[in-house]
Amino acid sequence: MGKTNVEIHFDEVAKNYDLYKEKNWFYYDNLKKLLKGLIPANKKVLEIGCGTGDLLNHLKPKYAYGFDISGEMVSIAKVKYKKSKKLHFSTVWPKKAFDYIFMSDVIEHLEDPQKTFEQISELMNKKSKLVVTMANPIWEPFLMIAEKIKLKMPEGPHNRITNDELKMMIEKEGMKITIHDYKLLMPVKIPGITNFANKYLEKPLKRFAFIEYFIAVLS
Repeated sequence: MGKTNVEIHFDEVAKNYDLYKEKNWFYYDNLKKLLKGLIPANKKVLEIGCGTGDLLNHLKPKYAYGFDISGEMVSIAKVKYKKSKKLHFSTVWPKKAFDYIFMSDVIEHLEDPQKTFEQISELMNKKSKLVVTMANPIWEPFLMIAEKIKLKMPEGPHNRITNDELKMMIEKEGMKITIHDYKLLMPVKIPGITNFANKYLEKPLKRFAFIEYFIAVLS
């Protein structure tokens, strides 16, 4: 079976993936802080779309499995964290249950998100939690501009999903959303502006924040 367009895209960007993350360090630092606040340390964690493994490593899990369809991403992650006995990376879908399952900036790249949520539900028990973070769809025009001027990683094939669409897919697989929120009004560091906006304006303008996230459990 040949590679999908999404797989081809991420294989191609894998070698520069960490460089793009360094370029957008402010966003990724805040994403790490958000995830660490939602996913406690010393848990069994699955990351779907693990890239080169940095988010998974940051969470300090007891056991972690990073899944990605890109063999190039997985190969890089394995080299970066080859000394870790807790982190495992693979292109093979896992079979065991996890305390926490998360995916960040991945759902828009799924060719069949409904099927993925079905597979996720099979890896959950009554105590499991699913965490999904994604770029707020209202930011799509700005993201495309940033991509054209090479300020961010090329998105490749993607389709922004609304919160209503995501809610319907999750509920269809026997889950329910317990938290739906937004974070990070300004995802880039602009001296004298970013700190003020994120500290004082984010709460009243939360609906326009860059990161949209959900937590779901089995119903």
